Amino acid sequence: MATSEQSCTELKSILQARALQPLFQPIVALNSAQIFGYEALIRGPSNSLLHSPLQLFKTALSCNALAELELLCRELSIAAFACAAVCGKLFLNVNPLLLLTADHPSGLTKSMLQQAGLDPSQVVIEISEQYQVEDASLLIKAVNHYRDLGFLIAIDDLGSGFSGLKLWSELQPDFVKIDRYFISEIYRDPTKKSFVKNIISLAKATGSLIIAEGIETEEELLQCKELGADFGQGYLLGRPQVSFLTQISSKVIMGAKPPLPSQHSVLSLLIDIAPISTSLTALQVATLFEQDARLQTLAVVSNNRPVGLVCRSELQALFSQHFGRALHERKTIGQIMNTNAVIVDADSSLDDVSKIVAENEYSAASWYFIICRHGHYLGLGSVRQLLKKVSEEKLQLARYANPLTFLPGNVPIYLEIDKWLSKGSVFAVAYLDLNHFKPYNDIYGYSKGDAVLQMLAEIIQQNAQGVACFVGHIGGDDFVLVSDTVVIEPLCQAILDEFAVRILVHYEPEHVQQQGIHALNRMGDSCFYPMLSLSIGVAFPDPTLCHTHHDVAALSTSAKFNAKQMGGNALFLSRRRGPAQLHSNLLARPSAD
Repeated sequence: MATSEQSCTELKSILQARALQPLFQPIVALNSAQIFGYEALIRGPSNSLLHSPLQLFKTALSCNALAELELLCRELSIAAFACAAVCGKLFLNVNPLLLLTADHPSGLTKSMLQQAGLDPSQVVIEISEQYQVEDASLLIKAVNHYRDLGFLIAIDDLGSGFSGLKLWSELQPDFVKIDRYFISEIYRDPTKKSFVKNIISLAKATGSLIIAEGIETEEELLQCKELGADFGQGYLLGRPQVSFLTQISSKVIMGAKPPLPSQHSVLSLLIDIAPISTSLTALQVATLFEQDARLQTLAVVSNNRPVGLVCRSELQALFSQHFGRALHERKTIGQIMNTNAVIVDADSSLDDVSKIVAENEYSAASWYFIICRHGHYLGLGSVRQLLKKVSEEKLQLARYANPLTFLPGNVPIYLEIDKWLSKGSVFAVAYLDLNHFKPYNDIYGYSKGDAVLQMLAEIIQQNAQGVACFVGHIGGDDFVLVSDTVVIEPLCQAILDEFAVRILVHYEPEHVQQQGIHALNRMGDSCFYPMLSLSIGVAFPDPTLCHTHHDVAALSTSAKFNAKQMGGNALFLSRRRGPAQLHSNLLARPSAD
């Protein structure tokens, strides 16, 4: 009871002091990368137990202060938006239950706008589907009142409740925001993809515009674009912040390509949990854990830079010691936090992070890690979810692996090349192909031919160890290397040198002595074929000229053809940088084998 009264007292103080901080998250047009508007969000004081909006509004509901809190949020958000004088719409969250109360002040929002010098046409009222309204006719009447005043209307969190389509048909909103649940990893889930596709089709038929909420990865962005969503919102496009983003990198929108699965950014695991200040007492933090049973770990920050973690079980264990609560409850959390926290950058790959957490000293807090960008706190990541996702990626890679060499096949190769193109810097692609492989198979048999391919795969992998290089097996006797431009030439030369030596053991002595074999050609005539040799063509694609892996494939195929023309073990470095520079007769020309 004391805790509830304490929370109500703290909320009352916050409301009286107007100590709330509005934040603004951009809503971006997916076809142009232009910022269309900003959703207004709210945070309590950073050193308060009510800093989190979830806890803030939960406390307001239990203390019968929800209406007062929401109106203050609205007033502060409108004032900050007007002061910034930015272009675009202001999206304001409105609890539909408050619209139906008899004492809800009519016209107050319009009055706030007039005082701030704004017009209602600049504002979108968001009605969340999470709140179930028993009398829909009253809600429709209230929403129409806003519409008559000139406001635009949006349905928020579509799919989070049970009456979304009914609410949609009755309110006829200008915007529909699809709940984050359906956007999360939509590229993996056919059911989610089908749901979103149907919702977008319905929106086009009814005249509503679609906003995809919670876009956090390039894969999610790409899928939402392909399905036809009008706008996007999420951490990938911009986090909630005090200042207003005025420009989104067009590369984020226009250049989004799915990276290789194993290279997914750890940002895809981000858990949006508000951090706590080092100045909070251990008792205050224990109260936070008591108020939300789902909280297991909290990040501790100083000037928004992470300095440690505090774990529910470790804090409980500290308090359970003899005189533990009395000794520690007044200490600041900065004095007793776990400073052995794993801190990673948001752009780190899942593989890199998994290696870091594997080396971390075990503790209860080690089940979570901190995700930052440029040293500033973004959120937490779960080690359990990290391990699950890494395992899934390994299985997905295995699906596309070549069954003979177990190297990544065509799909991972294409994704790797698209990932390099999205970086925007020149890189190298080497196309490796055996000369006269078919005659060798005809004389020695497919078993010996497979042994040669496995040997070549081994040579490539051994030489690529310790080098930032992707190795793929297209199929048959065709292999691919993708790397930066510095390492490619010495790497390819080392592969050629080793292959020239090791191939000898795969021939009978008399064939080695005569430096080749006699076999039938495609016309049925006996011909002499030199011993197996390796042709490597290297292309250096320019991302401003090559837009997809198809362009790069054309470049590397041409380079390989030129290498084969040289004869024997040969390395050819192409000077062409884009598909427009290729001679038409070299495009996708088949191998001489």
